[in-house]
Amino acid sequence: MEAPVECDVLVVGAGPAGSSAAAAAARLGAATLLVDAKARIGEQPHCGEFVPKQLFVECGLDRGPVVQSVEVMETCVISLRAQETRKGPSPSSAESVAAVVCGRATQPSPGYLIDRPRFDRDLAREAASVGALILSSVRVTGRAGDAWVMRRKGCEMQVRARLVIAADGALSSVASVLGEPLPEVLRGVQIEAPLVRPLDRTLVYLSREIVGGYGWLFPKGRVANVGLGVVQRRDVNPSSLLDRFVEWLVDAGMIRRGVLARSSGVIPISGPRSPLVKGNVIFCGDAAGLTHPITGAGIAQAVVSGEAAGRSAALALKSNGPEHLDGYEREVLGRYRGVLTHALAKRRLMSRLWDIEDFRTVCGQTWIGFHGYRTRVKSGE
Repeated sequence: MEAPVECDVLVVGAGPAGSSAAAAAARLGAATLLVDAKARIGEQPHCGEFVPKQLFVECGLDRGPVVQSVEVMETCVISLRAQETRKGPSPSSAESVAAVVCGRATQPSPGYLIDRPRFDRDLAREAASVGALILSSVRVTGRAGDAWVMRRKGCEMQVRARLVIAADGALSSVASVLGEPLPEVLRGVQIEAPLVRPLDRTLVYLSREIVGGYGWLFPKGRVANVGLGVVQRRDVNPSSLLDRFVEWLVDAGMIRRGVLARSSGVIPISGPRSPLVKGNVIFCGDAAGLTHPITGAGIAQAVVSGEAAGRSAALALKSNGPEHLDGYEREVLGRYRGVLTHALAKRRLMSRLWDIEDFRTVCGQTWIGFHGYRTRVKSGE
């Protein structure tokens, strides 16, 4: 076996968090290695690809990946149900699906729909341009002493790093190797479908059948991301549920038949990992549990926490002291803890109330698009 690769900072995962971390560390002079399990960075995203406009302003990001701008989110409370058997072949379902709209709300939600693969690759290219070494098709499998063991193209390699940044998603391989607990997750499934007509807003659909989550239709010019996130239960089949949701949107005249792309993945919903720094490992992005427990939104938190992790790691190595790592946790939690703690309380309330008769009450109290979401959850409620 070849001698271990030596570096100052090892970043695992080349999504928005990892590439932002690698760029920040490399800019400050740290010898940085960024590895990613995918053969092509950015491929097969399973998110809705919505990003708040403020992220581009705050982080000075290039707007090349922007596909469409939106200003409003519209939320509909619906009841999906099978209506009748369709005569003749149907590409997506043998059933016609009807829905009763039980409630509707709109709220300002300025943002961009982005080309996520390009967004991720642009961030990785930026990291490479400032000196980070990037390797794809690399999967962390374990540790051997103080070295991290990885598989690349069927061969084993080892990396010895002074600091490690775990940016490898909800089911973090770094966390698994360390024996750290994995978070509760939603299962997300999504297709890209042709739109019947352009849309100027994001659409969210709440339905009792979409257990513990929601469906979405996010426009990207002439196409849209159509997907849903649901809790993982034996009685919930995400793919079948997505087929029913798509069928209803086709019947409602929102989208045309056809699947241009399909993806799936998991979304952490149990709040920030504690601690965010364990030994010489720093967690950021989804691996740190920074996604919103109600909406699942996490790209903005990934970019911001990744940059903070890379900067803190490089400064800690320069000063040869832990104060910058402590500062990382304070910085990130100081920014996000209040919002995420409130959302987590609403998530737990949602779980308790989900099966009550009046589903509109559940939505009104726990979905971010309704006024009741702002009400604090009292202890023991």
